[in-house]
Amino acid sequence: MSNSNKNVCLLLLMGVALSLMVAAPAPAAESDPVTTAETDLSYEVKINGAPTDSVMELMEQSSRLEQLEDKLPPSLAALRRRAEVDVEGFKKVLRSEGYYANEVELKIDNKQQPIAITFDITPGPLFRITKFDIHFSKGKDIPTAPTLADLDIEVGMPARSEPVVNAGTQIIVNLANRGFPDATIAEQEAIVDFATDGMEVTLTIDAGPRLYMGELRLEGLEEVDENYIRRLAEWQTGKLYDTRVLDDLRRRYLRSGLFDSVRLKSREADQPDSTVPITLVFVERDRRSVGVGASFSTSEGFGTQYYWENRNYFGEGEKLRADLTIAEIRRELKLTFVKPNFVKIDQNLNANFDIRNETTDAYDEDSVSAFIGLDRRWRKKWVVGAGVSAEFAKIDDSGVTENYALAGLPLTARYDSTNDLLDPTTGRRFAASLVPYLGLNDDTPDFIRFEMDGSTYYSVLEKDRLVLAARGKLGLMAGDSAGAIPANKRFYAGGGGSVRGYKYQTVGPLDASNDPIGGRSLLEVGFEARTRITDSIGLVPFIEGGNVYESMAPDFSGEFLWGAGLGFRYYTAIGPIRFDVAVPLNRRKNVDDAYQFYISIGQAF
Repeated sequence: MSNSNKNVCLLLLMGVALSLMVAAPAPAAESDPVTTAETDLSYEVKINGAPTDSVMELMEQSSRLEQLEDKLPPSLAALRRRAEVDVEGFKKVLRSEGYYANEVELKIDNKQQPIAITFDITPGPLFRITKFDIHFSKGKDIPTAPTLADLDIEVGMPARSEPVVNAGTQIIVNLANRGFPDATIAEQEAIVDFATDGMEVTLTIDAGPRLYMGELRLEGLEEVDENYIRRLAEWQTGKLYDTRVLDDLRRRYLRSGLFDSVRLKSREADQPDSTVPITLVFVERDRRSVGVGASFSTSEGFGTQYYWENRNYFGEGEKLRADLTIAEIRRELKLTFVKPNFVKIDQNLNANFDIRNETTDAYDEDSVSAFIGLDRRWRKKWVVGAGVSAEFAKIDDSGVTENYALAGLPLTARYDSTNDLLDPTTGRRFAASLVPYLGLNDDTPDFIRFEMDGSTYYSVLEKDRLVLAARGKLGLMAGDSAGAIPANKRFYAGGGGSVRGYKYQTVGPLDASNDPIGGRSLLEVGFEARTRITDSIGLVPFIEGGNVYESMAPDFSGEFLWGAGLGFRYYTAIGPIRFDVAVPLNRRKNVDDAYQFYISIGQAF
């Protein structure tokens, strides 16, 4: 065929192909998943036949259907897959609680709206532990096996997985406290017998070598004196390896406030000797810090606080701090020095010097005071102390100015089991002080002042959504009449740290000008319900009451004054910011305002 004929044929074929393309119908478009998907896949879940309420709760917590209830699936098939995941999850929950012969039946009724998803549970018999054996693999040192009672295991108890796992963990922890820090579970075998509804457990433990604690090595120390850290350790080489000793030592170092972290360095493998060195690695904190704070209340006005602190002044954890307060009613400079672990471990030397000017409706004060003393930690949560003090004050009380000179012997005790300084949710606090005062000039009488206060905190709902808090305070004074005692040593009540709703110091006896005169005894109570609306916002309804008496002990001669209000809390990383509004429930004419409000950082108590 000639080339011209070939070209004609090619053109004819192309024309036929083009005509077919034009005439051929377009292919059908793929189904749009949005338009064909079920328009409403909302559902309700029902679980029938759970053997106990606790098992039901575990099922609900593990359910993907429950967890993703607010995120509907894209299709009915996806919903079924979600439900089938729950079937396997429910079976695992039942087995973990000792129901090994369980059955879970799934029903999905998509003809209802919302779609009905039903799980019918047949738990079967509750299996029980019929045997629990503990074996040690061969080694140089074989420790004594713990008893089942030591592990909270009892033959015949339900064959739940949690106590079995806890028993293995407890064995390893106990061995680490008895010279075997490398102990591991070599094998854990649990055989379920469906014929007897029982389970036999066998734990095989590799105890590893018995070790003793040798030289204490310290790494990372820069500004903290190494000899001081060694003295705190009270270290004795050759003692049986005990992780509790090391944990207590780490906590002691962290409690000093000198370190951001203290960790135990991993031991080198294949130690040739059974006595091994112990190495602690320290990361020191910055020893200097400065801070500022502010507060405001309608009765006490605006106040600012500043501080400077050095936590390692001479290299052995000595704390030197200066606090400056500039407020409408108070100007104060306070210098504090603390020498920790003075002479003995957990015994501190404390000294402070205080210059103060205060102007209130009760009195005007210019004073200088000093204190030196010791305090000692006792039974972990208690701190007891004693010291000597001296104070010189010029006080204007109702237009009469007196110069007072006092020597005191303060005796103190404090207890604290709370979980947070500024926002406690559990635990208790208690503090008491007894100070015999000796007058050093003719204007100053001898007297004894006793003060006791405490608070308790109870978390009612999970995640501390509701915390109930209560406090009380008692003050007693023996000696001369209230009028003869220096005005700055008398008891007063009212204000942000006392009975909210009343002006500062005005709860108690007043003079002819309605100015507070104070008293020799005091009684206060307070209650709060700290409710968290969100993670950062809270509301706190509260009620407080109290009074001051001229007698040496409360004789209830005057009306007990109550104040109530509502507080707003904004929770931050450094603590809650507090805004409280309170009203006096026993409002006195020409004395009490209709309301008071307070702004500061931290809870009221």
